[in-house]
Amino acid sequence: MAAAVLGAAALLTSGCLSQQERALLLEGPYTLNVDYSITVEDLLRAGSYNWVNHRLASSNFPAAGGGRVALSAVLVPFSPEANLDHAVGDQAALGMRPATLKELLAFGEAYPDVQRKLPVLALGSSVDLEVITYDRITEGRKVVFRRMVPRVRRLYPFLGGGLAGRVAGLEWLSDPAGYGMYYALFVKPQQIAPPALLH
Repeated sequence: MAAAVLGAAALLTSGCLSQQERALLLEGPYTLNVDYSITVEDLLRAGSYNWVNHRLASSNFPAAGGGRVALSAVLVPFSPEANLDHAVGDQAALGMRPATLKELLAFGEAYPDVQRKLPVLALGSSVDLEVITYDRITEGRKVVFRRMVPRVRRLYPFLGGGLAGRVAGLEWLSDPAGYGMYYALFVKPQQIAPPALLH
């Protein structure tokens, strides 16, 4: 729930963007240099986040290979109510795939100001963990959150910003206290220009 509270605070920042500012952030593409041999913990330290969810760890997101790769990345608006398969399929048609946690953290390190304005989500990595859920109840004009029993939820890594500064956390997309809109990071290998022909 702490991540969701931080997420709600971050909305204060992202809600202040003009359409033009948001369009510039979404225009991309962003260039990422990702070293998959670096641990999640080292990537988090390199990103200098003000708050990190303790469950963002190598134990929950094991390494899937090593090496360095140059990627081109874009941000795509993503609503928690959207069909995940459709959102991924639409980008796959453009040669893009959802970013993983390590790619998200490389993005956060390279472009720290973006997450202060938009909550950035990695749909290419997730973990099923037990979380305390809260039920949102409206009592007249008052909204109350009542604690519910722990449940296993699928959580996705995200980067956000707001009153707590830059945060790296995990979000359950259906959390009523979370963001109303995310910006999913999608990546593809950079195209390398062929060498100039010699005459």
